Amino acid sequence: MKSLSLFTILLFIISLPINAQITLDGTLGAGGTLSGSDYLIGADLGQQQGGNLFHSFQDFNLQSHESATFSGSNNVSNIISRVTGGHSSNIDGLIRSTIPNADMYFLNPYGIMFGPNAQLDVQGSFHASTADYLHLRDGGRFDARHPNESLLTVAPIEAFGFLTDTPAPITVQSANLSVPFAKTLSLIGGELLMDGDLPLEQIPDMVKGRFTLTLFAERGRINLISTASPTDIIFTPSGFIQNTKLGGKITANNTWIGTTGIGGGDIFIRGGDLLLNNSELESDSINQDSGIIDIQVDNLTLQASEISTDTNGEGQGGKIALTIADTLSLFGTSIMGPSLIISGSQGQLDHAGNGGPIEIEARQITLREGARIASLSEGHGNSGSIVIKASDSLAISGNPDGSFRIVQSNKPNTTEISDGNTDVSGLFSYSRSLETNAGDAGRISVQTAHLKLTDHSIINASAKNAGGGNIGITTSDLLYLREGRITTSVKSGIGDGGNITIENPRFVVLNQSQIRANADKGRGGNIRIAQSDQFLSSSNSLISASSRLGIDGKIEINSPDMNLDEFLVVLPAKFIDTSKLLQAPCSARLAENISRLLFYFTK
Repeated sequence: MKSLSLFTILLFIISLPINAQITLDGTLGAGGTLSGSDYLIGADLGQQQGGNLFHSFQDFNLQSHESATFSGSNNVSNIISRVTGGHSSNIDGLIRSTIPNADMYFLNPYGIMFGPNAQLDVQGSFHASTADYLHLRDGGRFDARHPNESLLTVAPIEAFGFLTDTPAPITVQSANLSVPFAKTLSLIGGELLMDGDLPLEQIPDMVKGRFTLTLFAERGRINLISTASPTDIIFTPSGFIQNTKLGGKITANNTWIGTTGIGGGDIFIRGGDLLLNNSELESDSINQDSGIIDIQVDNLTLQASEISTDTNGEGQGGKIALTIADTLSLFGTSIMGPSLIISGSQGQLDHAGNGGPIEIEARQITLREGARIASLSEGHGNSGSIVIKASDSLAISGNPDGSFRIVQSNKPNTTEISDGNTDVSGLFSYSRSLETNAGDAGRISVQTAHLKLTDHSIINASAKNAGGGNIGITTSDLLYLREGRITTSVKSGIGDGGNITIENPRFVVLNQSQIRANADKGRGGNIRIAQSDQFLSSSNSLISASSRLGIDGKIEINSPDMNLDEFLVVLPAKFIDTSKLLQAPCSARLAENISRLLFYFTK
């Protein structure tokens, strides 16, 4: 990945015209190269229509010691700039705006690169794009590829328009880009490559300040959109609308992307393949509602990365909504830990907020190497719900070296679990508080054709001193557990254990595995396995719905019962001695008519 980023940088450097930093193209006024390393770009250098101030450049580049300052009257709402000269923009300096609350649009259809010294000091939102033109709401058009086709009006920006299947890329190299409180930061183009360096001072609680590449919009909004097709990308308050499938590629290496603050903001990502490598998407809040993380792509891969929303105090947790056309893969560990998708609530007040929901749709979902999808309550709020819809399969594999053992419970004829290794892959809904008014664990819902839990992986809804969450699994074909667990539990207190319901599987296979719904003083949860054609269980598997001091739950299995041990074939203890059958090597045997094996191939 590093060689790719260096190659990209080289292409950008080669494409830059010599001694051409910021040059006006003359289409909206005077032309010529601006002087000085601190470029002053006033309203007189462009053209103003109502609240829109338009600028047009032949080239626009900034070295690390340079800055470009846009200015104008206070009635300007949008600073809209384009680059028409056919060269990419290399921005390694400061872009500044002194116009109060004015949003800035920077358009270069030939490519944009932000270097490690790039900074933003703007008063409003900032949108960088390699689109070919901008649509204005009243039919106006600001065209960067064909400037003569422009129609400048007073209307606000409505859409980013792309004309080709290969829009130019946007690259961010170890830069720290941020916008003011409650504003929006957008990167909209072809391939998006965010490439940070891994800091030397890595520690387990790595935070924003320790990433060399950050995109930050405190309580605002971050838009990352990559397209590989001609399309119009239309802004809406709740997301985007595009006329065709996008299909572009987004890569984040060693990158922190966040809207965290007093109130969490929103993160919207649209594209084809999204790879997060040692990176984090975060929308956390304090005493305010957290935002939404909304991702719609073809494939999403988390490699030692995290997607998280968290609320601390009175606010409600934010929502994580992932709509994946094909595959979602979580794997890889680093000093930061395994890959995670997590929503949390940490409020200690009686009216503390609840954790937000996690909703995921994909064709195929894979978790391994300790990867987790989890909702968590550390206080008085409930942990959020987890809803997984995998049209083909959900496969979770844990640590093959991990272990769990069954030990006798204090209550006769029941057993309980003791974990030998808790660092396993799975779906988790936790309530960790020991307070008497601790929040309950949230529910976990899984809908898939094939569900496989192997190598000590787990689906778990548990509480230390509250109600256990319910687990509902609907699978149309196979539920397969090999050293896997589906559990709800309450460790202490009077909370009831959560229920486990498994609907419509053709086959249920338990091999050294467990399905448990246990409680302490409260009632044990109920376990129901309905309408299964075949139910196969090894003798060392366990189904338990017990309470240590309370009333046991009910277990209902509506399917034929078969034991896997009956299918084991025991080989004979004595084997045939073949040494006497071979009197001599085959090559030394003599015969008058030796058999031959011939192959004939025909079309």
